[in-house]
Amino acid sequence: MVDPAPQVTIIVPVYNVEDYLPETLESIAAQTVFAQCRVILVDDGSTDGSDLLAKQFAAEHPNVTALQQANSGPGAARNLALDMADTPYVAFVDSDDLLPPRAIEVLLKAIVTHKASIAVGDMDTFPKPTSFLWKKPFGKGDRLLETVVDAPELIFDAGPCHKLYDLAQLRQHGLRFREGVHFEDAFLAIPMLLKAERIALVDTVVYQYRKRAVSTSIMDNLFVREQNFWDHLELCETLAELRPELDVFRREVLERFLVRSYQGFAMRAHAVFEDADLWKIFEKCTRIYHDIDPSFIARWTIDTRHRVAYLAIKSYDFELFARPWERLRGVVACGGDLHLDYPVTPSMLPLTKVTAVSARLEQARLSESGDTITLSGHMVVNGLPMRSPMQTPIAMRVRGSRLTAPATPQRRADLKAGDDNREYAGFTAELPVDKLRGGQHSLRLVFLTETGQASRQCLVSAAYLRDATMKLAGDTRILPTFTGREDAALLVQRKGGVAGRRRWERTMRRKDLRHVASRAPFWKERLLRLVTAPLMGRRDVWLIGERTDTAQDNSSHLFRHLRQVERRRDVYYVLTKDSPDRGRLRGLGNVVTYDSFRHKFLMLHASKLINSYDIDAYMLPSSWERSPFLKHLNWRIAFSRVFLQHGVTEKDVSAGLHRGRGAFDLFVASSHREAEYIAEDLDYGDMVATTGMPRFDALVPDRGKRRILFMPTWRTYLVTPSYNRAARPQVAFDGSAYQVFLAELFSSERLRQSLREHGYVLEFLPHYEMRSLLTDVVPADDCFAMADQSARTVQDALRQCDLFITDYSSTAFDVAYLGTPLIYAQFDADEFWTIGGYKKGYFEHREDGFGPVCATAEETVDAIIRYLENGCTREEEYSRRAAEFFVAQDRDNSQRVAAAIAALPGPQR
Repeated sequence: MVDPAPQVTIIVPVYNVEDYLPETLESIAAQTVFAQCRVILVDDGSTDGSDLLAKQFAAEHPNVTALQQANSGPGAARNLALDMADTPYVAFVDSDDLLPPRAIEVLLKAIVTHKASIAVGDMDTFPKPTSFLWKKPFGKGDRLLETVVDAPELIFDAGPCHKLYDLAQLRQHGLRFREGVHFEDAFLAIPMLLKAERIALVDTVVYQYRKRAVSTSIMDNLFVREQNFWDHLELCETLAELRPELDVFRREVLERFLVRSYQGFAMRAHAVFEDADLWKIFEKCTRIYHDIDPSFIARWTIDTRHRVAYLAIKSYDFELFARPWERLRGVVACGGDLHLDYPVTPSMLPLTKVTAVSARLEQARLSESGDTITLSGHMVVNGLPMRSPMQTPIAMRVRGSRLTAPATPQRRADLKAGDDNREYAGFTAELPVDKLRGGQHSLRLVFLTETGQASRQCLVSAAYLRDATMKLAGDTRILPTFTGREDAALLVQRKGGVAGRRRWERTMRRKDLRHVASRAPFWKERLLRLVTAPLMGRRDVWLIGERTDTAQDNSSHLFRHLRQVERRRDVYYVLTKDSPDRGRLRGLGNVVTYDSFRHKFLMLHASKLINSYDIDAYMLPSSWERSPFLKHLNWRIAFSRVFLQHGVTEKDVSAGLHRGRGAFDLFVASSHREAEYIAEDLDYGDMVATTGMPRFDALVPDRGKRRILFMPTWRTYLVTPSYNRAARPQVAFDGSAYQVFLAELFSSERLRQSLREHGYVLEFLPHYEMRSLLTDVVPADDCFAMADQSARTVQDALRQCDLFITDYSSTAFDVAYLGTPLIYAQFDADEFWTIGGYKKGYFEHREDGFGPVCATAEETVDAIIRYLENGCTREEEYSRRAAEFFVAQDRDNSQRVAAAIAALPGPQR
C-alpha cells in the first residue's frame, strides 16, 4: 500500500509562461494522488505575471508553496526547491507541460512496489508527436530493470521529467542541477540513471511535453548558440569523470552517450568558432574520447559526416577538425565500398568508411549538333566536403552500351546556397550519341579511385522527370526515363526516316497499353490521351495560369494579349470557379475552370504550360499527385514549361529556381543583368528570354491622387505560410524588428503632421501571408488607410501611388518602371538575410537601387517628408539607374514574350 502521508514533492520552475502555466497547474491539481503531493513553484524572475498565477495557485491549495528568486535559470530554481523537499520522492514538471491525471499515481506505485531508485514513464509531445531513441524500451509492458544496462537507450533521455526519483538516493550521490549552463538537467538525470540499482519502467504516458509554435528552447536552437557547445562539452567532461566508478557495462552505456550526444557539436564546431576557441574544444575532446575504440565511435555515430570530427580527434589532427574540406579531397575504393582518402591505421578504418553515396540526374540536354547528349546532376558522398572539385576522377557508365564517358565536377550555386560543403557537388558527362546502342540502359556514376573502381546507380530527380522528353538526334531517338522506383535510364532507338518514326510510335503505344493493362498510376489519363490523340495531335495548346484563384499577374496580362491582339485560338486560362478575378477575364473566352474535366483533358494535350509561379503546384489538377504525375504522365505529354516570374529576380534564388530543380524550358527576364544571372548562376543558358514582363505593358502611371503606398514583403520566419501549415514561426511576431518598425512608423507624429500638411494618405498593403497578423496595425486616422485589394489590384495600387515604400519586395522594379519615386525601408536587414534564409544576389540596393535606403523608422520618415516637400519627384540618379537596368521601357513586353514562347520547339513524343 502507498502511504497516505505526503510522498512526492513536485518541483516546477516558472519563467514567463503566463499563457501556459494555468493549464500546467490544473493538470497537477487533477492528479489522483494530489493530496499525497507537495508542490513547490519557484518563479525565476518572471516579468509577464507568471509569479502572480503561481501565488494564486498556492493560495488555493495548502500543499502548494510559491517562491520567488532573481532570474538565475531553471537549474537554480530546481535546486532551491530540491533543498526544501522533505518527501521520499521527487518529480519535476516544466511550467508549460502537462501531467495526465494518473501520472504521479502510477509512478509512485511502481517505485514503491519495486523499491527502485527511479520510476520512468513514457512521454508524448504535442501538438505533434516526436520520435525519440530513448523510447525504444517502451511498448513491451511494465517491467523492472536491474540497471540501465537492461535498457541502454534510456541513457539518451537526459531530462528529469516523466520520472520519479528516490530523494534520499539523489542526496546520497550528491546530485544536483548544474547552475548557469544549458542542459542543466542532464547533470542530474544522466548520473542518476547510471548509478541507479533498480529502475521501474512504467509503460504508460505520464508526461505531455509541449512543443511551442514559436520556440526559444535550447533544443530548438541547439547548434545555433555558441554557449551550447561549451555547456554540452562541460556535461561530457563531468560524465567522463564517472568512468572509474562504473562497471564495464555501465561504462559502455555512458560512452554511447558521450559519442552520440556530442557528434552534432563536434561536426559543426568549425563553422561556429575561430581557431583559438576551436583548439580548446579539440583539446578537451581528445581527453574525453582518447580511450574509446574507433569501431565503437563508428557504431554510435549517425554517418560518416558525423565521424569526421572524431577521426580528427582520434588522429590528433587539428587541421582536419578545423578545416575538413582542405584535408579530405577524394575517396578510395575497397571491395565496392568507398572510404575517405585519409591516411589511417587499420583500427581507424571504420571512421573513414562512407556510409552513403547518392547521385541524382537532373537534366539530359542534346547538343545543337546532335552529336552528344549531356547528362548533369549532383552527388552526395557522405562525409566528403566539396568546397572544391573532388580529386577522385568520376565517369558516367551506360550499361548495355559498353560506354563509360568522363564526368566533370561542376560548381552549383544552388547547392552552395544550402551548404558550403556542396559547392562542387554537381557533375556533367557528355555521351557520344553514335556510341549509344539501341535498348534501355541504366546509368551509373563511377568513382575511378587509385585503389580500384566503385559505382553507384544514378537516381532520377523531379527536374530530370520534368525534362524527360524525347531527344531526336539524326536517326537516333533518346528518351530519359527510369526503371524500378527511381533508377535513371535512357531508352534509345536507332532507326531513321518514316520507318523509325512509326517504330517509335508503336513503342510508345505499347508502353501506353501496358501501363493501362497494369492499372498503374494515371492509367485512365494515359488511355484517354491515347484515344483522343488523333483529334488533338496537331493543335498547339497553351495553358496559362497563376495561382489557381488569381488573374492579376504576368500570366493574365499575357493571356489578354494573346486573345485580344494575336487572337490565338488554342490559348486557355485556368482559374477556379469561384475566383473573384474571373470578371477581369470576361469577354476574352477560353477561361477553363480549375479541376474541371476540360482542364484535365487540355492538360493531356498541352504543348505549353505557362505560369508566373510554381507550375506543378498551380497548373496540375488537385487530384494529380506531383511525383506519380512526373513519373507516369509528364513525359508522355512532353509540354514545354514557361516561367514568366512574378517579379524581377534580384536575390540569390538558386536554391529554388536552379535548372537542376525547376527545369523550365523558357525563363523570362526583364534586364540583361538579370538574364545573365539566370543564364549563368541558375544554369539556364540560352533558355532565358530578355523580353520584359507582360504586366509592364499595363504600367501606365495614374499619379496625382496624393497617395503613398507602403508595401513590404513577408517574413517566412514570422508566420506559418499558407503552403506549409506544418511549419512553425521561428520568431515571435510581437517584439520582432518587423512589428517594432510598423509601430514606430505609424505612431510618428512628424509623419502624421507632414501627411496632413501636404494632403497625402499613406496606404498600407501587407503581403497576403502576413495579413492575419496586421489587422490592427493601421491607426484610426484619416492620414492612414489599409489598402483594399478586393477593390483594386496590386498593379492599380502601384500605378496610382505618388510615392512607394517597400523593403526588399521585387515590386520596387514595377514602380521604377513607372518612374515613381520609391524608398527602401530595410529596417531588419540582419534578420532578413540570416534568419529568413534569404541570400543576396547580383543587385545591391544602395549601389543599384532606384531610391534611398533607410535602416530605421526615423530615417524612413525623414525620406518620406523630403519627397512630400519636393512634390514626389524622383531624382535624376535614380531615373538613370532605371533606364540602364530595363531592357526596354515600352508597351511591347507581351509581344516579345509571346514570340519567345512561339519559337519553342513543339513536343517531342
